[in-house]
Amino acid sequence: MTTGAAERQSSFRVDDILPVILKKLESEEACTKARLYAGFYAGVGVSVLDEELPDESINPKIWKKLIAIDTKLNLILEKLVQHSEGFSQAENRQVSVSDEDIRVITPEVFSLNDLLEIKVLLPVNAPTWVILYGRVMDIHAASSRQNDVTIQFSEMDDDIRQVVGFYVMNRQREIVRKLRSSN
Repeated sequence: MTTGAAERQSSFRVDDILPVILKKLESEEACTKARLYAGFYAGVGVSVLDEELPDESINPKIWKKLIAIDTKLNLILEKLVQHSEGFSQAENRQVSVSDEDIRVITPEVFSLNDLLEIKVLLPVNAPTWVILYGRVMDIHAASSRQNDVTIQFSEMDDDIRQVVGFYVMNRQREIVRKLRSSN
């Protein structure tokens, strides 16, 4: 099943395998601007307790234990929130990413102009979930059970575009370094 669409590719594109969740949206109102997943609270994984002792009355060993407990509880809460948001259902999929669109190999069937929510985990400085929205612009049969779907992003602010662009550029550099070292 091949459908035509004007293929507009960015000059910076990278192929990878990333955790992705695709969800078809039924209405235009459901589509919002792309955003980064904020998590349980900003700075997840970082203790809200200060590393330095608040005063001399607290035993330093007890303070270190409290910091460790605080950090572990925050990580547990983050995992619970991610599970409730559906991130635990992400499947590793073959993708081709640019700052304008994403191509995904998926068993799901979509039609041209379907509006989709795309949740993708980008391995930037700290792995970051990015929630994007876009329209299906092209569909090709990749195999008898897989489709190659191109989704053009919509409603993306510059800060989100920079995160995606940062991932693409870093991944390209990594690939070039591996190619050079193998020769």
